[in-house]
Amino acid sequence: MPTVYDLTHPLENGMTFYPGDPEPRIVPAEMTPPWRVTELHFGTHSGTHLDAASHFVPGGKTIDQYPLTRFILPGVIVPVTQGDDEPIPPQAFAGVAGEAVIIRTGWDRFWKTERYLRHPFLSPEAARYLVEAGVSLVGIDALNVDSTARGTSHAHEILLGNDVLIVENLAGLEQLAAGKAYRFVALPLRLAGLDGSPVRAVAW
Repeated sequence: MPTVYDLTHPLENGMTFYPGDPEPRIVPAEMTPPWRVTELHFGTHSGTHLDAASHFVPGGKTIDQYPLTRFILPGVIVPVTQGDDEPIPPQAFAGVAGEAVIIRTGWDRFWKTERYLRHPFLSPEAARYLVEAGVSLVGIDALNVDSTARGTSHAHEILLGNDVLIVENLAGLEQLAAGKAYRFVALPLRLAGLDGSPVRAVAW
């Protein structure tokens, strides 16, 4: 059995969430002991999550319209060195081959802090490069493939507009070696007609 790496932030009270999205809230439901049920209140893009095309593209595919094979892909880790709110250039992906490209910024270390909102992001040129390279899924260990601080949307427009799935808020990518081939899995909930879903992201 290969080593399986968990790349997922826990869903919990007090977690980071995108400004303006529903605030995650987890509370016990009133039940007769010893039964236990918990109420979950969060958006489709809370925590480690996957964006379907319909998150940005009018008439785009919803999360339940993708085959499972779109969420289980071979791919690679791409480390980048950009700092606070800096664009990632296309040169970062030169020679990269794989259906899934997972961008390791190291920004997950700022989870639950204000600095997490000032993460590196994909430049328009980098997003187009990934589309032209035939990538099927782009993941990042930051809040957003776009700039949260600047409120940009170009990366979502380019990627989702070309049916390239996006996984955001990955964690623990330092466990994986750059240049090594991995199998990535990010299985969403089967939410009928919706625009995204939290996922349990793993790799081996």
